[in-house]
Amino acid sequence: MNSLDGIKVIDLTQFLSASYCAQILGDLGADVIKIERPGTGEVYRNYGPKFINGESTSFLSMNRNKRSLSLDLKKEKAIKIVGELIKESDVFIENFKPGKLKKYHLDYDSVKSINPKLIYCSVSGYGYTGPYSSKGGFDLVAQGMSGLMSVTGDEDGPPVKVGYAVTDIGSGMYAAIGILAALIAREKTEEGQFVDTSLFETGVAWGIMSILNYFADGSIPKRMGSASPQNAPYQAFETKDGAFTVGTGNEVLWEKFCEIFNLSYLVNEPEYLTNTLRVKNQRSLSLKIQNTVKNLSTQDCINRLENAGIPCGPINTLDQVISDPQVQARNLIIEMNHKKAGKVKTLAFPVKLSKTPANIRLAPALLGEHTAEILNKLGYKDEEIVKLEKEEVIEIYKGK
Repeated sequence: MNSLDGIKVIDLTQFLSASYCAQILGDLGADVIKIERPGTGEVYRNYGPKFINGESTSFLSMNRNKRSLSLDLKKEKAIKIVGELIKESDVFIENFKPGKLKKYHLDYDSVKSINPKLIYCSVSGYGYTGPYSSKGGFDLVAQGMSGLMSVTGDEDGPPVKVGYAVTDIGSGMYAAIGILAALIAREKTEEGQFVDTSLFETGVAWGIMSILNYFADGSIPKRMGSASPQNAPYQAFETKDGAFTVGTGNEVLWEKFCEIFNLSYLVNEPEYLTNTLRVKNQRSLSLKIQNTVKNLSTQDCINRLENAGIPCGPINTLDQVISDPQVQARNLIIEMNHKKAGKVKTLAFPVKLSKTPANIRLAPALLGEHTAEILNKLGYKDEEIVKLEKEEVIEIYKGK
């Protein structure tokens, strides 16, 4: 049994954010139908730079537990098919520019007239309202405009984006949360609703602590490298063979930290007496710590810190992450069998549910792989499906 057994989702998405949202629902058991254009499919199907046996890793990473229905939405008969799906679906997810789907009669007002109980979710660059609503959006731009890049990077260096597409992934997560909340609300009201989130708002939302600090005294955070505006020492330090991170979240840990690195004299120095003072003077503090640990090995530092009960860790590259014993113990790396790519390793859903665990039931579909199956279930006869294919309304994967 899965958490979302019986929930039907229409996935009219491309790229990352909304596709990730739909994949979350699929991992939790929903029946997700991904609608794609004939011929090319969604953009990520041909997106490089990495491929496995001709299959894009970008597409493979965002589209498991989905069935592929290939429709040409420029054709009236294709829109009719989508309308039939809407009648029996619970969730509709899209990430087009606000208003763009109106010409296909697939905007929220049109869709809710077909199925008032439908949860309609839009993930866009800036949301459906406001002066930026008509603009397109990408993760890089959202990171810059939301303030994320202003606090990321070295103190004396240029603004830097986070290495992963965090506003894309984050908005997909927020969208999934909104959909799940709307499904629970529907149990009480028997009404659907519009779920509207964006990359920009995700980036802004993640600044909640800094924004509260700003409201308190007008302070604007600056780039601090790996250091923290809340705690010190709480950052990365270089060793003779690498680097490690460490956080001393209270006075007890701070005193232990000084003791294990023979820095106990710092405890009584006026500029480091409290965490507030250490944050204020952390540039001089970090230099003193760095001068001590630079002659030690990373593992030596981690051993000392762990023995003292101080949170710490190495700075891993991806190959080290994959082989990390904690990753292995938590079964975060799993395999899926793809018809063309073969056995593909991927990441598991990162939440453990004791009664209704997430799982991979379907590898990412080939373009149009489930078109006939879905249409049959809608009541279309085989000869009707053949006719629709000849009229180029649909595409059916024939298998090779």
